[in-house]
Amino acid sequence: MKTLTPAFALMQGAVWAACGSIYGYSSVYLLSCGLSNTAIGLLLGGTIGLCFLCQMLAGEALNRRGRRALRTFLTGCALCMAGLCLLLFFLPPGGASVPLFLAVCLLIQLLPAIINSAGMYEVQLEAALNIGVGRGAGSLGYAVCTVAVGRLLETGLKGMFAAGILLSAALAAGSLWFYRRAALRPEDTPAPAPKGGADPRFLQSYPRYAFFLTGVVLVMLGHTFVSNYLYQIVDFKGGDELDTGIAGAVAAVSELPALFAFSWLIRRRWCGLWLKLSGGVLLVKLLATLWAPSVPGVWASELLQAGYGLLTISGIYYAGQAVPHRDAIGAQAYLGAASTLGMFFSLLLGGAVIDRLGVPSLLLAGALSAGAGLLILCRTVRRPREGQGGSAERFTYQEG
Repeated sequence: MKTLTPAFALMQGAVWAACGSIYGYSSVYLLSCGLSNTAIGLLLGGTIGLCFLCQMLAGEALNRRGRRALRTFLTGCALCMAGLCLLLFFLPPGGASVPLFLAVCLLIQLLPAIINSAGMYEVQLEAALNIGVGRGAGSLGYAVCTVAVGRLLETGLKGMFAAGILLSAALAAGSLWFYRRAALRPEDTPAPAPKGGADPRFLQSYPRYAFFLTGVVLVMLGHTFVSNYLYQIVDFKGGDELDTGIAGAVAAVSELPALFAFSWLIRRRWCGLWLKLSGGVLLVKLLATLWAPSVPGVWASELLQAGYGLLTISGIYYAGQAVPHRDAIGAQAYLGAASTLGMFFSLLLGGAVIDRLGVPSLLLAGALSAGAGLLILCRTVRRPREGQGGSAERFTYQEG
């Protein structure tokens, strides 16, 4: 059986490298367009909100159509992103370029979820695909390109869009490669999207899980205060674009151990323990960033980004165990929505906090939010009783 892992790793590496090259420096570009931190937060927050809606709509539509539709969507979005980056390469920063830049940011935030869906679609057909290795390639690509583009930005803004063109082409090539191999295997008839996936009654049926999601929103709100405003934080500590790139790279590399080793960790301790630990690590990261005396201190605090990788993976496992199998898809959908909601509020509030109160207040507010979220996680995350669990075994990494 031919493995899909190399092609999947190329897609993940390309999209997350684009995230590090363009979205990671979105504040740098938008500040050069003459926008304030408050305006940047509102614009990026609106983009994330629109992305959330697009994810829901695209996911439902693609779920009905299967492999061919996923290939067309991924390849089309990659080519569209390449075209937008080409336009931005030649346009000077300003009013006309802002909507084009936000469109690129929208695609960058939309595509990882669709790529994950493509991977899980093949795993459910028992394909040889290691999701963890693929996602690890994404973090590695983010790390490398964040540093490389940080150096390029010292000579001008065009470097990020040159990288965006190349990475978009790599994503399109990876998509075609992935589906060329996938087409060698039989495909099930695509099933319609579950009608109950977005039903408000889901949260009424599982009140403890709903409360758990509140904790995820608060932890993600605090965590993304750092990731969304990393440039402003590094600038406050005396750094520049290159220092920001190094910080982002350290963060991305620090996720790798959790992504690659979680299948080993879960065999030794229940996923809920790792989920609670991840919230604690992210809280410590916020406090370490707040108290960092200089840029090297920020770099050191980014090592605790391992908590985010742990939160991502352990959250998927816990959602599969906390909710019965019949509602497992709804559990995963709401978990993703909670993470996006935390990021949305971060973008909506963070810029205003920086403009009015400064970077230390942003980090303190993030620590308070993450602390409140951690308390909720500790209160709500419980091992399911026998016969009550869901489908955690579906999310083990397939070898390939």
